[in-house]
Amino acid sequence: MDSKHKKIISLLESYLERNPDQRFGQALLNLGINQFKNENPERKDFSIRDIYNDSDQAIIGRIESQLAWFDLQETVSNALSGSLELKGMTVNEKLYMTGLMNEFDKHKIHNKEFARFILKSLSVDADSISLILM
Repeated sequence: MDSKHKKIISLLESYLERNPDQRFGQALLNLGINQFKNENPERKDFSIRDIYNDSDQAIIGRIESQLAWFDLQETVSNALSGSLELKGMTVNEKLYMTGLMNEFDKHKIHNKEFARFILKSLSVDADSISLILM
């Protein structure tokens, strides 16, 4: 087993330890190891995409991307779980009051979709989000 195989197994093991109620096949899909495809968008004709030719590094990248996505969702959920009233605040005030300012600044540069998720979670309107993320 090479180092990339060990890394994949380690990431999968860590994920399953944090989510013991998930079935193994469910974890493979949630982590992006296996993926659904739909070759005809007009019909809901989903099947498992063949990952035979995917490199180990591509699989590691998908797993790490999914784990980062799950972590961001948890961070945002925790930040919004308090009884903080955000109505009437500016975007900067919302980011500051929820403690999401640094997280947003990081993702605004490196991952616009994650930054968009943060802003949507703070009830920022679509037009403002587009302007902010330009």
